[in-house]
Amino acid sequence: MGTEDNIRKIRDLGVLVVDDDMFTRRTIVALLRELGTRTAWDASDGMAALEFLRKRGPEVDVILCDLDMPRMGGLELLHALRTATGNELAAIPVIVTTVHREAETVKRAITYGITGYLVKPVTKTDLSKRLSLVVQRGR
Repeated sequence: MGTEDNIRKIRDLGVLVVDDDMFTRRTIVALLRELGTRTAWDASDGMAALEFLRKRGPEVDVILCDLDMPRMGGLELLHALRTATGNELAAIPVIVTTVHREAETVKRAITYGITGYLVKPVTKTDLSKRLSLVVQRGR
């Protein structure tokens, strides 16, 4: 699949951004809009994300999720998504966004079934690359 095809497919994506930091959420949503995604939603933590997914899950193609959040962090959200019996949303690609670079944190996130990993601050270029990998794999 060529670069032009990836750009076209990125434009078809509905992306849910989950982060407790409002500035980070707004920044990533703005980057997604610059990349031309179909739509971008945001949630302040894993519990808010699960509530959103219960209502509008089929519209979400990718989740960008912070690891460290109050109430429910990214690993707990991943666990809830990946292990719920009969959950049609279990296969949604999840790209983790975090300040953590430690190998142990990365390994732990991988065991929970992440699709990709972005170290903050997230750049437009890195976000585009990760989303391109998601569209290449298909959902």
